[in-house]
Amino acid sequence: MSIAKISPLAGDVARYRPETGWPPLRACVMAAFILAVSAVSGLSAFSIVADWSSTAPGTAEELFHQQLLVAQLLMQLAAIALVWWAAEFHRSDRWKALALRPVPGFWAIVGKSSVLVLLVSGGFSALAWLLRPQDILTDLSDLWPIMKGENWWLLLFVAVIGAPLSEELLFRGFLQSALAQSRLGFWGAALITNTAWAALHAGYTVTGLVDVFIAGLLFSWVLWRSGSLWVPIVCHGLYNGLIFAVLWLLPLPEGLPTVPS
Repeated sequence: MSIAKISPLAGDVARYRPETGWPPLRACVMAAFILAVSAVSGLSAFSIVADWSSTAPGTAEELFHQQLLVAQLLMQLAAIALVWWAAEFHRSDRWKALALRPVPGFWAIVGKSSVLVLLVSGGFSALAWLLRPQDILTDLSDLWPIMKGENWWLLLFVAVIGAPLSEELLFRGFLQSALAQSRLGFWGAALITNTAWAALHAGYTVTGLVDVFIAGLLFSWVLWRSGSLWVPIVCHGLYNGLIFAVLWLLPLPEGLPTVPS
């Protein structure tokens, strides 16, 4: 029995196959449409929750964080629903178009993939902390106070479930499959989708954006080797969960802003 048959992450054969009827240009337009509608949904939710929170108990900071997280969650749910709706257009099978295939030995593959992501992306984060700690603190300045507040559980849900599902389905599921069928091939498509994914995190420092891009390339590689989007979805969630756990255990740094700006 060959090594490749024992583990989909071993050997030289990629198991990813793009199977969508979406033309690349139309897929790009649809992805932009999904992002725009999701953003409008989030802004609308923020306004509605703001009106409701005006009479709710709690500090101004806690209420603002609650509004922000509920809006983010609504954006994620809207993106998931719209991707699922769009994936069946152009005579596509949505399960195949989004690469939502079962994989033998799934949890073993997830375990190996998560170790890879942790070593590479986690190693970059550790190096960035040593060389440019202020960049890390700047990127976490809005996040860290929420982890220490009453809304930590909502942030955990948004980061560990909502973000992996919505972002992987849209970028490395829907958009990746359409672009990979063009002359770009898988890795040309991966560069574009991961650049777009990194742009979604605008507001981060350059160090933070590079970190996001590296993590995205790792998720793309895991998709390419395993052939299933479920693997990067779970790896993404586990990685975000690990980051959350580490930051939750660490003390809040002095001088970090704790009020909405």
